[in-house]
Amino acid sequence: MFARVDFVRRWRLWFAISGILLAAGILAIALGRLEFGIDFRGGVQFTATDASRRLDEGELRDQLPSFVEQDAVIQRLGEGGYEVRTPVLDRQQTNQVQRAVQEALGAEVSVTSVSPSFGEQVRDQALQAVAASLLIIVFFITVRYEFAFALAAMAALVHDILMTVGFYAIVGREVNLVTVVAVLTVLGYSLYDTVIIFDRIRENSPSVGYNRRRFDEVINTSIRQVIRRSIYTSVSTLIPVTALLIFGRSTLTDFAFALLVGIAAGTYSSIFIASPILSLYKAWRAGKLNVAASSSRPAR
Repeated sequence: MFARVDFVRRWRLWFAISGILLAAGILAIALGRLEFGIDFRGGVQFTATDASRRLDEGELRDQLPSFVEQDAVIQRLGEGGYEVRTPVLDRQQTNQVQRAVQEALGAEVSVTSVSPSFGEQVRDQALQAVAASLLIIVFFITVRYEFAFALAAMAALVHDILMTVGFYAIVGREVNLVTVVAVLTVLGYSLYDTVIIFDRIRENSPSVGYNRRRFDEVINTSIRQVIRRSIYTSVSTLIPVTALLIFGRSTLTDFAFALLVGIAAGTYSSIFIASPILSLYKAWRAGKLNVAASSSRPAR
């Protein structure tokens, strides 16, 4: 099935597919569709479980005080569960909203409040965690292989992060701490897939000299040797993740959605992004990079 696919020389096609999806995600972010949860921007979250009265979102919104009626984000949490998120409120306003939700649903309501300064601190720490992970990965792969491999792996990981965040913006899902945990999980999964291919490339590479045509064939051969394993592993992982997305509760579905997008993007980037970038960078360093020739040469 994959014997005739030229994974390296058809890099323009693979990059174009990713470019279209990434552009759609960046456009959604630019249009303000990326929603940050109260973990990052601060606010108040009201959670009700086992509500005795079932209301749709519009009916519950009508029961809220006027000062939060338009700004509140209301979400159903399975059977009998509701979550209402509002901007930052003072104590009196918080009590008013809590009473209104309790009376509307006939259920106990718990309150979680996060200040804007704390949310900003959490956001900064999340970005630092992702950045530190990427730097450690670059160092590890540079030591284990060489910098060219680290650069290709970094490009693939950044691709996966942007793809996950972009899809969050496209579908309008809320970014919270669970999203950060899922992204870090995806980085580990994607790196594992990429390292398997890189390890096979190193094993198959000749020990003396560099020849671009020969190196590209080594990459193609190495990918063909492991691609079925990568796809089967991804599919077997995505099945329970998809079930969790469909049947899980709110927090679990956020985690599952990030994993679903990230694992799919990671499998794709390991094969179609990291490996071509490795080839292009090695050719550039050797002074043998001819973009027009590399893209027009027919696959064998």
